Amino acid sequence: MRLLVVEDDRALVAALYDGLTAHGFAVDCVRSAECALDAFGINPYDLLVLDLGLPGNDGLTLLRKLRQRQDPIPVLILTARGALSDRVAGLDGGADDYVQKPFAFPELVARIRALLRRGIPVAATVLSISDLEVDPVRFEVRRGGVPIVLTTKEFAILEYFVRHAGELVTRTMLLEHCWDESYDGLSNLVDVHVSRLRRKLEGGGRAPLLHTIRGAGFILDSRSR
Repeated sequence: MRLLVVEDDRALVAALYDGLTAHGFAVDCVRSAECALDAFGINPYDLLVLDLGLPGNDGLTLLRKLRQRQDPIPVLILTARGALSDRVAGLDGGADDYVQKPFAFPELVARIRALLRRGIPVAATVLSISDLEVDPVRFEVRRGGVPIVLTTKEFAILEYFVRHAGELVTRTMLLEHCWDESYDGLSNLVDVHVSRLRRKLEGGGRAPLLHTIRGAGFILDSRSR
């Protein structure tokens, strides 16, 4: 699941990024409403975490713009504004949840997961290829009905592969989507995690799914190569 965080406090942005990625989410962070609109034009997101007190246009203005164009993305407002009038304005403006700072991080993650589950049939959340099933909301993986336990990083990598099944995925693509961009160039880090993931997916004599394309990257495909 890919989240967009709109927050202008650098320290909080860093904490949110580290905490949410540790829970298996892919996270992009921007510091203004204008940059958020640009990000929506580039990537699809599953949920928006939105501060109200932003430079330039505030968070409520951004929220109203999204709802005016019928964007159904779940929105969780995360703000220091705790007055009843602010909470009412945020929820009436189209937010799905409202969390006041300071907050407990486990509760924030639980609220995000609840929003991602809300109104979505279980079958619609499950990604599959061949006998592999990946549930990004419940963070569950099964192959042939048998659960497979992955680390949060392995899960993020697998989710990206499944969402791009049959396509060439380069090491750079994985670094950009599953790690902080500061890891750029550390392709060996990708190889180590992909190797561990492959052993878990294909152990016990299971048919190969994750294929290495020499000099190019990887492809998740049920067809032998």
